[in-house]
Amino acid sequence: MALPRIVVRGKAIILLTGFKNEAKEASKIVCAVVVDDEDKLQQAAKRNPDAVAFGYVAGEWIAAS
Repeated sequence: MALPRIVVRGKAIILLTGFKNEAKEASKIVCAVVVDDEDKLQQAAKRNPDAVAFGYVAGEWIAAS
């Protein structure tokens, strides 16, 4: 998965960094995304409601666009 899309605060956003892909089962294509520091992502999405992409840099979520 190149860039996952997740829903935060009711809006689909793209994660540029700050995530890990973890397969639920080895035989399936479906993967789960583990997000680093979800609470800070929620706060960053609240501060930047128009942003559509976020990146995790130096322990903080930054709105990229």
